[in-house]
Amino acid sequence: AVVSTQSTGMERCGFRCAGCGMKIAPSLAGTFRYCAYLGKYFCHSCHHEQSAFIPARILHKWDFRKQRVSNFAAELLGKMMFEPLYSVQDINSALYKSVSELKYTRALRYQLFFLNEYLRACKNGKDLLGSVTIRGHVYNDPELFSLEDLCNVKDRTMIESLRPIVTSWLQHVDNCGLCRGKGFICELCERKEVIYPFQLNTVFQCQMCWTCFHSSCFTGTCPKCARIRSRRTLSQEDPAPQERFSND
Repeated sequence: AVVSTQSTGMERCGFRCAGCGMKIAPSLAGTFRYCAYLGKYFCHSCHHEQSAFIPARILHKWDFRKQRVSNFAAELLGKMMFEPLYSVQDINSALYKSVSELKYTRALRYQLFFLNEYLRACKNGKDLLGSVTIRGHVYNDPELFSLEDLCNVKDRTMIESLRPIVTSWLQHVDNCGLCRGKGFICELCERKEVIYPFQLNTVFQCQMCWTCFHSSCFTGTCPKCARIRSRRTLSQEDPAPQERFSND
């Protein structure tokens, strides 16, 4: 069955190597090597049986078993290893539900995303930002992952590296009057505690005006957005000054 499948694949490409284009007799089709990344067959000169992680297998099956790839694919995947190219949310959001480490890593990254906004605006927090050794996309775009990131999620090294940073940044905000002053008071209840968008489990942030509320208080309608819409409606209905004082 494997030989038959390979012969069929070779027949589709005219019994030519997908790399150098060398043509062989159909009887020798079984000597070519399959590239698990490109899905094509290569001669021995273009395929040295190097192994690599396959992005699709990781993103769709959480499968980190290395597969044999062509020389070109091995070089390409090596260059792509550290580039944040993959949005798990867009490619396979169900992975967040099935892989607890990935879900937890995403939560840590979103906390850093929101905390970063506070520290960037704080004259006392910029030293903390300058001291981190993680790459910028980790906290600037929580949905993007590189192959290296996904591997680090798998072996939990990303979690172990992010947790102390989150703790440190949280401690800064908690002890900094400037940062606390940028927090929110939930206007839907009478509690006077200061809340923040990085409190992911208990706080909801409106995606239109960025106001924060307790998740348990929010019912689906943002009162600040409602006020803004109301003012816009009134301003549109209010006649222009020249019309209001016209003698006609």
